[in-house]
Amino acid sequence: MNTVAGPRERLIRSAIVMMREHGVAATGLTELLAHSKTARGSIYLHFPGGKSELMEQATLHAGQQISATIDALIAESSSPAEVVLGLVEFWKRLLEKSSFTAGCPIVAAAQSGPDSPTVQAASATVFADWTRRLADVLISAGRESAVAASVSSVIVSTIEGAIIRCRSEKSLQPLDDAGTHLVRLLEL
Repeated sequence: MNTVAGPRERLIRSAIVMMREHGVAATGLTELLAHSKTARGSIYLHFPGGKSELMEQATLHAGQQISATIDALIAESSSPAEVVLGLVEFWKRLLEKSSFTAGCPIVAAAQSGPDSPTVQAASATVFADWTRRLADVLISAGRESAVAASVSSVIVSTIEGAIIRCRSEKSLQPLDDAGTHLVRLLEL
């Protein structure tokens, strides 16, 4: 059964797309309404806190989508290294598909600035979730809990930094390098 997305879902989807391409601050309500084909009143009906609440919810939603990708990679992979390489490939495909115009929406949320503390807090929640999921994989592979938490934090930070560099340089090389060296880190 194919259902048409309602205004709330369209606003969230559009916010994610626009965050990935322009960042939170540069995502204007007028452009967001046009992109989502939603009436102005829908924002405050579904997000009484306005743009800030919408961006917070979009961040959490995008985080859940990527968490689902991480979970799928975990289910399909036989080692933490395969999970990491799968994440690298996931981001490479997204960057190529967008011709390097769309980055990670969670990074955009993290950079949203002091005027958007709830959006930044949502990004921290998402990054912590990804780190925990990857730490669980490392623990299952025999790593001690504290080491797994630290290494998984490095994995998230390295991949996110590589995504930023890929966009800047219009090259996938930073993600290729990240994958190569993260796998080596996992072999230690």
